[in-house]
Amino acid sequence: MFLGVSKEGSQVRFSVFSEHASGIDLCLFSDDEKKETRIPLFKNNDNVWSVALENIPVGQKYGYRAYGDFAPDRGLYFNPNKLLIDPYARELTSSISDWEDPALNLSNTLDSAPIVPKCVVVFDDEKQDDIKYPYLHKKPQTEWKDTIIYEANVKGFSAQYPELPEEVRGKFLAFAQPQVIQYLKSLGITHLELMPVTTTCGGLQLKKEKGLSDYWGYNPINHFALDKRYGSREDFKFMVNELHKAGIEVGLDVVYNHSGEFGATHNLISYKGLDAPNYYRLTADGELINTTGCGNSINTNTAVVQKMIEDSLRYFATDMGVDGFRFDLAGDCALDENTRFNADGKFMQTVHRIARELNVKISGEPWSAVGGYYRGHMQGFMEWNDKHKEALRRFYRGDENIVPDLAGHISGGEGLYFGQKMSKYIRFVSAHDGFTAYDVVSYNEKNNWANNENNNDGDNNNASAASPNREIAFRRLKSMMVANILSRGVPLICAGDELARTQRGNNNAYCQDNELTWLNWKNFSREQRELYILIRKVIALRSAHSSFANLDVFTGNIVPSNGRKDIEWIRPDGREMEINDWHNSQNHILACVINGRNGEISENKQSHQNKDDDFMILMCGNTYGVINFKLPPPPNSGSWSVVFDTANSRKKINEDGTYSLEPYSYVLLTSKSENSNTRTPLNLLKKKVNER
Repeated sequence: MFLGVSKEGSQVRFSVFSEHASGIDLCLFSDDEKKETRIPLFKNNDNVWSVALENIPVGQKYGYRAYGDFAPDRGLYFNPNKLLIDPYARELTSSISDWEDPALNLSNTLDSAPIVPKCVVVFDDEKQDDIKYPYLHKKPQTEWKDTIIYEANVKGFSAQYPELPEEVRGKFLAFAQPQVIQYLKSLGITHLELMPVTTTCGGLQLKKEKGLSDYWGYNPINHFALDKRYGSREDFKFMVNELHKAGIEVGLDVVYNHSGEFGATHNLISYKGLDAPNYYRLTADGELINTTGCGNSINTNTAVVQKMIEDSLRYFATDMGVDGFRFDLAGDCALDENTRFNADGKFMQTVHRIARELNVKISGEPWSAVGGYYRGHMQGFMEWNDKHKEALRRFYRGDENIVPDLAGHISGGEGLYFGQKMSKYIRFVSAHDGFTAYDVVSYNEKNNWANNENNNDGDNNNASAASPNREIAFRRLKSMMVANILSRGVPLICAGDELARTQRGNNNAYCQDNELTWLNWKNFSREQRELYILIRKVIALRSAHSSFANLDVFTGNIVPSNGRKDIEWIRPDGREMEINDWHNSQNHILACVINGRNGEISENKQSHQNKDDDFMILMCGNTYGVINFKLPPPPNSGSWSVVFDTANSRKKINEDGTYSLEPYSYVLLTSKSENSNTRTPLNLLKKKVNER
């Protein structure tokens, strides 16, 4: 069944799904929206209501009104007084800014047409797009192992970017500007992941008089139409074209688990008014099930929702040139009809098939907001790993008994998929949801008072701690971010973390569209510049060395060519760690030697050709003093040299073969191999981190 607006010769057909409606009107609006013309639709055997009309121009504004029972006890909310958005509309006139307007209420007789965005008739022309945007469909197709993700809010990234024209700041077009592309390229970003960009409706708790708004955009009312706050469809295509030309992929954060219609007593905007039993999870007595914490849960098991998800993904991947999708609450989307997780259910099958057919990247959160945690079970997904984030934060806070857990995370060996030997995790220190990386080392508790929820919102468990001084704060920040980039898996950087962005302790800034959340591009301190330069160099190092740009899981097995393990965990006396060392809760040091020939024993055939330098990692939590760490010999002969130390950029190995390891530091050593297949000379990466 085809849904949405389509061309049929000289006619334009409007099609919308509803199994339970008794009638549906197409509502055509004049340009000024003051005149409305209603045209009845006709239902076929597939429960698709449609009509084909002559003389419908591109730009025609429209919506729907649905008739039927208003019976919440049966999950029915038909109310023809409410104008409904076409779930397949490719363009809307606006987002909903006045979400408190009583006309949106589902049960009264107020006409909602003045407040509800109008759908707009638009069509894509692939041939014309290929002429205007020659790189739109020429996707970089960067391998997962080489991917560096940069998560950004469209507005927040560039709202204060001083080098950009005022008219493009906070818009899609900002990411198409040469100076922004150069910034991303110089940092080493390969994949720009944008927070939700489709049209939304803010939550009822957001009070406009308090200056609050739906900044993050996680309350979608449509999965095709771009949010007008960020620009047009043409702007989006131009952005993708320019980023593709520079070799940077574009990914979207998609929200298929709930909608902005909230609960059973709230707004009537689209899905709920067209056919709630087919779009939402309902109890036997018609109540909206809320596994997402947002008032409703989209029912990903019905045919119409599966089709909507598939068509939405296809639209953005083909017409709009998108390279990948990050699924918000992917674990919730994978719940079956009984709200039990199903790794082989309808949602997972649909996404896997689309990912194969469209050759796009798929990642997501392996959990449900109110009860399910499925890390390690989202087969075919790159999973967001919040446990990795927590382990890094706790280690560099100085927590006890965290070393074994952290070792599993940085080596990629935790939570494997049913015996698979690849790390399938997105690694991050912070993301949009929670503290910024700098706030992790600066605040003991959240500071969300500005959200107007009495500081009750946001996570209370942040594994954060205020540092005793600025030097230690930046050392902890550098160490966490470097450890994240060099862990086995796919690293993600939350926009601004490389510049020590702060939200002044707000760990749930979903409603703060202001300078609290916007990146500040002015007046960088020496510490901020040093942080940026270090992160840029470490990303370059990761890209150059297969010991890091690799998804293989370390095994601890012997590499025949040199008789050493692929990874060795070392204690401060230079010997391998033993069982008692792993169970020592007071241990605050984690160190390992990475054998440059580790690919020889990998089950991944591509890794067999990898011949890299040897590396040694020294990680130190809170040891209350300097530790003289005895360095073991490199696996492939040679000697160790210092690549960087987050505590001191000029540190050297002591004459007695030890290294003076300082608290809260991350140190990388290397032994150069003459036969390595490195793509970048290592000495280019060993310059002082305080260079300008």
